[in-house]
Amino acid sequence: MENKIYQVILKVPYTKKEKVEDFLYEYIQKGWETNEKKFRVYFIFYLKENGPELALLEEFLEKNLEIDVEYKLLKEENWEEIWKAHFKPLKIGKYLVIIPPWKKYEPNPYEVVVIIEAGQAFGTGHHPTTKMMLENIEIFKERIKDSNLKIIDIGCGTGILSIACAKLFKNSTIFAIDIDDLAIEACKENAILNKVEDKIIIQKEIPQEKFHLILANIGYREIKNLAKIIKNCSQIGSHIFLSGFLNTDAVNIINIYQNMGYSIIKHQRENEWSFLWLKLITN
Repeated sequence: MENKIYQVILKVPYTKKEKVEDFLYEYIQKGWETNEKKFRVYFIFYLKENGPELALLEEFLEKNLEIDVEYKLLKEENWEEIWKAHFKPLKIGKYLVIIPPWKKYEPNPYEVVVIIEAGQAFGTGHHPTTKMMLENIEIFKERIKDSNLKIIDIGCGTGILSIACAKLFKNSTIFAIDIDDLAIEACKENAILNKVEDKIIIQKEIPQEKFHLILANIGYREIKNLAKIIKNCSQIGSHIFLSGFLNTDAVNIINIYQNMGYSIIKHQRENEWSFLWLKLITN
């Protein structure tokens, strides 16, 4: 009997985004794609017709009636190709090119290629928050001539930001931090794919050290809750890049960090999402 595959599209209000992400991280093994359309987040993923995940999804949707769902039935022999087709080479800024491991890509001499296998961890470069973080890491590289830096990536996910830093800042020490086991595993695998495993320290604990650049693409709630920890990782002159939150939440985050001695260098917006570049000017 031929097994079938469903393409599932969840149309999620922003208020339910984190709840959906929590569900997907726990139950969806192949990862997913996200897009923003008309004030909603669209999650796209694939499930086997007879798999347990489909029943779990139906149970989840019954408890969250604000979420609209669309199913499309596919033949099994096509679904891996369709899934992989979503992840095409992505050029970001002047130099960075993000590619999945199954794509062949011949870079120009000035391009910096980052290979990312998403798995279940967050971060392929396609989401506006990850894209803005990468764009500004590249800008930071152009402004800061010294490449002998200490960098920390809090909530590293796939490791995409840490790997980009390892390739752009050749002599730097980089910590990639995540509390999720799947993210730690994905980050380690991607570091090996990019041959930078010896340049990135991957662990669950945030070290008691000071950093020149602090990256946190982790969401509004986490950025609020970790504000004091981020401050402890900072010294006068430290730069922090924050994203993963909506434009409507940016003012609150700015107030929190300004009250701790940071000044705003840049506030960038893309669709409904914000990015903040801050610098510590006083303790």
